[in-house]
Amino acid sequence: MIRIAICEDEPVLLNHLADMVNIILNRHSVSYTVERFANGGALLVREPFDLLLLDIAMEPLSGLELAKKLRMRGDESKLIFITAHRQYAIDAYDVQASHYLVKPVDAEKLKTVLLKLCSSLQKERKPAIAIRQGTAVRRIPFEQVYYLEVINRKIHLHTEQESLPFYGKLEELEPSLPETFFRCHRSFIVNFDHVQRYDKKDVWLLNGEQIPLSKRRYQSFGLEFMHYLKEIGDVF
Repeated sequence: MIRIAICEDEPVLLNHLADMVNIILNRHSVSYTVERFANGGALLVREPFDLLLLDIAMEPLSGLELAKKLRMRGDESKLIFITAHRQYAIDAYDVQASHYLVKPVDAEKLKTVLLKLCSSLQKERKPAIAIRQGTAVRRIPFEQVYYLEVINRKIHLHTEQESLPFYGKLEELEPSLPETFFRCHRSFIVNFDHVQRYDKKDVWLLNGEQIPLSKRRYQSFGLEFMHYLKEIGDVF
């Protein structure tokens, strides 16, 4: 599912652009959702989208200013700028825009750009977890997650480079995790992709870290880990 946001401060143009996007993607059987925003402030408080169509000449926050704020918080969304003035093209590339379209938007040009970006997103997409830290939202691919740990009512997501705290409960998060993740302790969920070895008390990870394995989860951990190894072809 590709999540698309359209931001345009003129209601008629916003609805027209959304209708064009719906027609194009429905005709080409793309799985997607579209949300409409009348100003950049409303978009800033939302989680990242996969693809953004932004009008440059908006008030009080222009599309370029909005894009800069999104990039500063780590947003990697594909960007399509909609503009009435070609001179903004150079500025658009400063925020890694994928494309810009001149008003009035030509349906064929929009179709070409949309389908190209949607195809690119489908090829490069990796399953990920989105976490909120203050006003920022980060998308972390599951494959980068070593383990999740509860500390003082916060979940700490550990990767090879950093530990990212965010509010949540393991019980609520666990059902949405891939099968490579296992609840090895009441306060820990580990990713089998990064497990080196284990014994009756601990799990050692590829980066040298060690996390606890509870006694009552030891047997099921062993069975699930062996199943994982067979699935990836490490044992026969």
